[in-house]
Amino acid sequence: MAEGTQVRTRADARLTELLREVDTLRPYVRFQLRGWPNEVDAVLQIARETVWHRSSTFDPKRGSPHAFVFGITRHVVLREIERKHVPMDDVPDDVESASDIDPLEVMIRRFDAHRWMVLVADFVGPSDWHVMSDLSLADGDAERVAAAHQLSRRSVRTIHDRVCQTARTVLAALAASDAGLPLTGSVIVSCVPETGGFREVAEMIGDDAGTIAANLHIHPGSARARIATAKRLLMIARAVLEQEVAA
Repeated sequence: MAEGTQVRTRADARLTELLREVDTLRPYVRFQLRGWPNEVDAVLQIARETVWHRSSTFDPKRGSPHAFVFGITRHVVLREIERKHVPMDDVPDDVESASDIDPLEVMIRRFDAHRWMVLVADFVGPSDWHVMSDLSLADGDAERVAAAHQLSRRSVRTIHDRVCQTARTVLAALAASDAGLPLTGSVIVSCVPETGGFREVAEMIGDDAGTIAANLHIHPGSARARIATAKRLLMIARAVLEQEVAA
């Protein structure tokens, strides 16, 4: 009896955490629905109800609560936008546009950027993401960022490489999901970036470090480091693909 109560308590705590994550996405929902500001609360409520129904499928080993909730909320928002979309008559070719910038294209780019950046930030953690953000603001001045964070330039470079590897993997996994590719081992491996030889290692992930080192003509220590990175990227690719399927 006591054990059953503890299980329910843990489940309730997890649901509470997931529902709290929905509220953190209010600015994102407000931006996406800026043409319909009165619909924000209603869409957030739909997202909460969907998260509540799917909370039992959340697995912390496959991703963070934020990533799980964002995937669900994103689909709720997209369905709402699609429902409200009204087909317009074609604009005559002889009517000049007031601007060369397509607002819809800008909106899509912003949405896509937010989509993958949230996932990458979750996977690399706030510390690495903060360093990478400062690097982008400092125009890649690693020395200045290293001094600001009391890190060596080598550490900053390591963080940069780790975030880039993660970003490439997330982008590839999202592209695979959008293309409707099946969740198979070969698709997951294809999401691992070729840069650095990590995809090659991922394809041999079942072999031991000595065999991989011999095949790649590298030191066993280097092989073990690449195996660890390849395993991390494979986990990220699988988590993103599974999350997109669940959402």
